[in-house]
Amino acid sequence: MKIDVENLSWGVPGKTIVHNVSLTVQPGETVGLIGPNGSGKSSLLRCIAGLRTPTAGVVRYDGADIASWPARERARKMAFVEQTADTESDLRVADVAMLGRTAHRSMWRGPDTADHEIVAAALGRLDLTALADRSWRELSGGERQRTHLARALAQRTEGLLLDEPTNHLDVRHQLDLMELASRTPQTVVVALHDLALAARYCDRLVLMHGGTVVANGPAVEVLTAPLLRDVFDVDAEIGRDSLGHLAVGYR
Repeated sequence: MKIDVENLSWGVPGKTIVHNVSLTVQPGETVGLIGPNGSGKSSLLRCIAGLRTPTAGVVRYDGADIASWPARERARKMAFVEQTADTESDLRVADVAMLGRTAHRSMWRGPDTADHEIVAAALGRLDLTALADRSWRELSGGERQRTHLARALAQRTEGLLLDEPTNHLDVRHQLDLMELASRTPQTVVVALHDLALAARYCDRLVLMHGGTVVANGPAVEVLTAPLLRDVFDVDAEIGRDSLGHLAVGYR
């Protein structure tokens, strides 16, 4: 699925949080949104997901303006995973993942065999099979995050929007998640704080600052010492690690 964001702005009374952002994500591309806290990454993702209505501009999926789409139609095309998610219900892990199938069946029909198979596959991809019957309330923060990622995979959408999905995850699961994001045929936009993960796994990086896009391109063009100094106010050294991956060090 192709995502087009054209001249998009969004804000709250008295404050513009996302200002005149234009961005195109090609089908199957994994794009990383990076930038300091408050740069507008999460707000932009919510606008792309259709969860917030832009004050200006448009979001298109495969050329179609999503402004008038009902939530159910958007959920069949795009899955969104927020930074932190909670529920008051005492659901099992498998039940939370099954919520991803809601948009694909009528409100009068319960899960069928195909739904259960899709959920089982999603739990397996996130290393959650052994926790399928565990209560949500018993999970660690990392296990909860992976459960919501499994729900998004079970949605079987053409696009994935991930807001800081590596939060609360240990190193192994961070790497597993980003490997999944980089290899899936879905179109992925992922907001990340970890610049090394972003450089290693994303096809392209979009650097945001003050609600605007200040750089857009391959990691080697975006992660430069002058840009990192301007945006993050840090002195950085850019090099390669022993495996050849782009590495960022700070002085």
